Amino acid sequence: MKKSHIPKRGKRCTAAQHHAWTSFGGASWAWGKLTEDQYRAWDAAAKKENRRRHLRRGHRLNGQNLFTEINSHQRFLGLPPLLYPPERPAFSMDSLGPLMTGDGIGGATLKIGVPKALAGHVLVFGARPCSPGRRYCDKFSYLGLLPAADGGASDITTQYYEKYGVPRPGSRVIILTQQQVNGWRDMLMRLDVVVPLEQGPAARPKRLRTTAEA
Repeated sequence: MKKSHIPKRGKRCTAAQHHAWTSFGGASWAWGKLTEDQYRAWDAAAKKENRRRHLRRGHRLNGQNLFTEINSHQRFLGLPPLLYPPERPAFSMDSLGPLMTGDGIGGATLKIGVPKALAGHVLVFGARPCSPGRRYCDKFSYLGLLPAADGGASDITTQYYEKYGVPRPGSRVIILTQQQVNGWRDMLMRLDVVVPLEQGPAARPKRLRTTAEA
């Protein structure tokens, strides 16, 4: 007998997971409220997206898939729905970073370098502090949106502390960032740093295809 993927009775999902599932369900429901003109527009946009993604025949997007993907992202951030497909934007997060640490009143601070203004919103995901020798991690939780930059850096210390507490000395902190513009999301990008450390440049962001836990 195959093991069921349905959560066991009494097992609760996290607030972030519930919010993500609710966002997806709301976007899926809204598909049935469009006009014929809107349906045709999403179907045409899905065909363009299939050519861009080079998906196999059995894994191609249709208009409903694309509408739900875009609008679940919108709902997740509390943004209004998009009834017509938006043009895919040119993402611009290659210059984001590095992740930096410093001395703070409550422990090490965590800041992300933001050398220029970015369009849309930047989602921030974090993993528990780990061994400095660890390179791979696939368990991330949503911390929130990247705060406004001040002096070329965005402070995510409070967001990280509220989720995982103060990272212990010598541990590695791994962060994923993802830009969202008009419902479209870029690939996840990784930043990491070992705390405490001597001041110096941290690793530049690397594009990943890892999925983050909402």
